[in-house]
Amino acid sequence: MSNTASLNTTDAVAAPDWIGFLRFLVAAAVLSAVLVTFTPFVVTFDGNQNSGDLANQLGYSGLAAVVLAGHLVFSDRHVLLSLLRPTWLAMAAWLFASALWAPSPENAVRSALFTLLAMVAVTGVFTFPKDATSFRWVLAIGALAVLGLSYFGIAFLPHLAIHDASGSEPEHAGLWRGIYSHKNVAGAVIGALFFFGVYLLRSRMLWTGLLVCGLAGNFVLHTGSKTATGLLPMVTLIVIFGRLIGGRKLLAFGVFLVVAAMALLTLGTVLSPMLDSIVQWVAPGTTYTGRMDLWRFALEVWHGHEWTGFGLNAFWQTEVVAGTEKNFELSWDPRGSPNAHNGYLDIAISMGLPGLFIAVLMLVILPLFDYARIGRDAESTRLGDTLLMILTYLLLNSFLESFLFERANPVWMTVWFAVVGLRLLGRHRVETAAP
Repeated sequence: MSNTASLNTTDAVAAPDWIGFLRFLVAAAVLSAVLVTFTPFVVTFDGNQNSGDLANQLGYSGLAAVVLAGHLVFSDRHVLLSLLRPTWLAMAAWLFASALWAPSPENAVRSALFTLLAMVAVTGVFTFPKDATSFRWVLAIGALAVLGLSYFGIAFLPHLAIHDASGSEPEHAGLWRGIYSHKNVAGAVIGALFFFGVYLLRSRMLWTGLLVCGLAGNFVLHTGSKTATGLLPMVTLIVIFGRLIGGRKLLAFGVFLVVAAMALLTLGTVLSPMLDSIVQWVAPGTTYTGRMDLWRFALEVWHGHEWTGFGLNAFWQTEVVAGTEKNFELSWDPRGSPNAHNGYLDIAISMGLPGLFIAVLMLVILPLFDYARIGRDAESTRLGDTLLMILTYLLLNSFLESFLFERANPVWMTVWFAVVGLRLLGRHRVETAAP
């Protein structure tokens, strides 16, 4: 939204001008590209190793160049200043710093650069549409692009869009992944699209909203992702009823408590015997599909590198892990894992405790403060609630999957989308147009 402060909350708009239509097209193209990715229907799950993929490098570089040019021409100066948040700049600096002490600094610096370029591209989704109606259609086009391609794959390219019994995870045979490399990626991204549909429904785009919600909800069920499926109704109820009952500030604090509780009940179980005993008492035999063994291994090897980490992309699938002896007591051989299956732990491993602190401040604490400051008009309320749903959904998901700061990962792009939106809504008040 080119100037969030002047966003029109009515659906009645003047005849479209060519400049406005061009801005709409660019925003829709950027959102569709970061959600669909430049390599749809890939059939291997390699974590962040695709950071060197030429299609991704050219694609995200091109998107960033277009968005930067658009900012110079279209975006309001005050909106641009809002995007220069000190915490974001500190995170960018630490990302590059951690790349410098990686075993292969040249590759790590390149990965950090393309991560930031992809993040820049996402900002155009909010700053280019000239009003609320245009923005809603940008979301609808992005969501339907993902859903349409994914269902097309299920119907006509099942060998690419549905897991089979080959590879290292034959137990996933028959589960849907759509255009994405893994069912868990599909569950997270398409689950977030469900909240796009909720926003469209609440904005009186009834049939489009129902279509997005129905297609997204059905797809998530077929991914077999218990986390994604279970979090959808829970997060929706927490945000909508939490705000109605307790207001924004209390809801923001409640979301923080939910995220903190998830941290204690997942990663906390390998740090505290007491927390582990509580989880085992509630659900005996819980290992989070072997993740607890993986977390124990990572924390043990990480010991002594707490302040700097191993460097960006310098742990999993490197000699640090590959050179260790196989531990037959572990249910998950870490030497074959692409990541820790815990986004926060992977940040600590790569960037140390300072990086983890900045990341939590950037992705959890400050967005909740932004949500509490959002204007009270109907449009800001609806969009703010939706962005909080998306962020909460993916922050909780990241305790069992790793995607934070992986620039080629559409789940990370969706997290960053929510963070940027809350920042802009928290800084710029939406004017209510006369009916």
